[in-house]
Amino acid sequence: MTIAIVGGGRSGAAIARAVQARGAEPRLLSRSTGFDVLHDDAVAALVGSDAVIEATGLFTLNTRKALRFYAGSTTAVGTAAARLGLRHVLLSIVGCDRSDLQGYGIFAAKAEQERVARRISADTVIVRSTQWFEFAQQNAERFRAGPLVLVPAMRIQPIALDAVAAVLADAALGRRTERDIQITGPDRTTLLAMSRALLRSGNGHPVPVPLPGRYGSGFRTGRLLPDPSAEVHGPDFRTWLHARA
Repeated sequence: MTIAIVGGGRSGAAIARAVQARGAEPRLLSRSTGFDVLHDDAVAALVGSDAVIEATGLFTLNTRKALRFYAGSTTAVGTAAARLGLRHVLLSIVGCDRSDLQGYGIFAAKAEQERVARRISADTVIVRSTQWFEFAQQNAERFRAGPLVLVPAMRIQPIALDAVAAVLADAALGRRTERDIQITGPDRTTLLAMSRALLRSGNGHPVPVPLPGRYGSGFRTGRLLPDPSAEVHGPDFRTWLHARA
């Protein structure tokens, strides 16, 4: 069985490992492999696959750019999957559709991406994940100013990327039959606490930064936390961090 994975970077690699561990063949489709989801022929790229996992990502603070990318990605992938009769699994974010978080461009774009996916096919499997453990490292890379690392103030219940990848692979292989899956990690914490633990070796000093507006308030007061019905997947952050060290 061949599973196409649209998206690269850390997430694409983790999903490919999970697919391979389940005895299936991953096919990575990203710019690094020569595929541009907004401009290339998605039907041609997906021919020969049995299912597709859409895990495209774009970091931008521009809402219009985010909307164009995420809606365009799912229009291309979802339409191609429907035409070829493939199972389509979409990676999304817990809380992206909450009204008080729509001022944050990526959340507004992910909510629209979900709507596009559902318009194309009611059978699309949407897997909503909380922030990954790796998010603290990504933030440290993006918002470093000399020895300082700017850390948005947010309460979160993070999850290991490998745990997310496992659920996506199971969904693509038909081992999960739900159309909506919400997953999270075991512990509630803050991005600041994660950053302090990650940067303890002296390679940066985390500085908390409260974000503005309703979405900033939502981040600080727990609007990124999952519903009580969310599935909990380990490991916890401390165990994950220890394994990395």
